[in-house]
Amino acid sequence: MSETELTAAQATALDGTTDSQTGFKYHSPGEANYYTEGQRQRQRLLTLAGALGNRFRVYKDGALTYGIRPGKAEYGDTTLSYAGSAGNALTDDATNYVWLYNSAGTLTIGVSTSDFPNPSATPHLPLATIVTAGGGYAYTAITDLRQLGCFALNSAATPANLNTLVGGSTADALHTHAAAGLSAALRGAIPSIAITAGAEAGDARTITFQVQDAAGAALAQRLLVRVWVSAADYGAPDATGNAVAVVGGTTYEVRLAQRGLTSSSRPPAARPRSR
Repeated sequence: MSETELTAAQATALDGTTDSQTGFKYHSPGEANYYTEGQRQRQRLLTLAGALGNRFRVYKDGALTYGIRPGKAEYGDTTLSYAGSAGNALTDDATNYVWLYNSAGTLTIGVSTSDFPNPSATPHLPLATIVTAGGGYAYTAITDLRQLGCFALNSAATPANLNTLVGGSTADALHTHAAAGLSAALRGAIPSIAITAGAEAGDARTITFQVQDAAGAALAQRLLVRVWVSAADYGAPDATGNAVAVVGGTTYEVRLAQRGLTSSSRPPAARPRSR
């Protein structure tokens, strides 16, 4: 794989210029202070590389050992720091997978000769693979894989998918963004009552109760509904001057007085219950 380089004219055009993004200055031919300018360039390059490039970098420090440069990583609302380490042992004649993971608030080294752990099971930062053989390894045997912790594929979910969470995933049972997105089992487990009051005729008014699920669909199974009559909004049961009759459904129990009343308690109240 070859990459197209700058032409001679393009490279010459950079003489004495400064890169607008990094502040890096290019040499001009014949500069009297070429050595000083060279040191400045090296310092700038090391600064640019060290800002991110040196964080958690795996390096060779022995025949079958390696080191990791220090760095910091975000874990939820917590910033975890790694002080760096050296002399970490490797397994010979194998591909060693090296990563860092959170262990009780501390970034800890993980090593395996099979693969990196599953991110959904073990949140971690992949660092590198190191291939060893015959009691050692070459510098080129280190493959830097820190980019795996920086880049991820965007989700292929559509807005409709995110709204309804279709497909039978575990999230279907928890989704509450819209009633239509709830699973059928969960919709039935969150019932509500739609109340409709008819027009008054002859001092009588028909009030209809319909039990429905979270999506507004009528529930057909047997359900117990408790109703009481009160003289005020949200008041205590009090049927004085009123009569109640159940037109549809089956009356399960009618209470004309509250249990445990004393002589100073409220007057009797009608509390029909139907199912």
